[in-house]
Amino acid sequence: ENTTTLKGIRARYCVPEEIIVAIMLVETELGRNTGSRKAFNTLASMALAGDLEMIRPYLAGDLLTAANEDYARRRCREKSDWAYQELLSLIHYAWKNKIDPLEIPGSIYGAIGLCQFMPSNVSPYGVDADGDGRIDLFATDDALHSIGKYLRNHGWKCQMSRKSRHRAIMAYNRSPIYANTVLDIAEKLRIKARDEKPGAEQADCS
Repeated sequence: ENTTTLKGIRARYCVPEEIIVAIMLVETELGRNTGSRKAFNTLASMALAGDLEMIRPYLAGDLLTAANEDYARRRCREKSDWAYQELLSLIHYAWKNKIDPLEIPGSIYGAIGLCQFMPSNVSPYGVDADGDGRIDLFATDDALHSIGKYLRNHGWKCQMSRKSRHRAIMAYNRSPIYANTVLDIAEKLRIKARDEKPGAEQADCS
């Protein structure tokens, strides 16, 4: 399933099939879980929480101290500003796709689609792979190609060491554990595919 699409992504962006599948598996269980929250509500709540006093009652007693309160206030403002921009991008995405922005599912941070892009990444990195005139991250071909384009634009090359691949994947998600997990899953998928097709030659950009 999706073999032709994945081969096309490898040819266009040099990102191997197993990397794309591994990211989709980690992000949404291959599209089975795109988030149980509404992205609009999540981002709107964060955008409104720019004042530390609004969230102070919900913080554990030892989490906020006199020593880190200034930092916490600054982070609240920064996170609020960030969420506001993401909310605007979400509304724009909904408008372009003629869908209700209030009904788009998302993660706890407001990431959307099968590939879990933050809304602001849709415009620069989203791909209308199926040619229907819109970038729909809930459509498999669009989501898969968008992952490929994102990685290619964040340093992915045809010939890369594991360290370089790790660095490129960290641009997708800044967690080292995430990047290692993706690479480990991808390696298992690569070996499985090789074993199922003994003698098959790997493309140069594997």
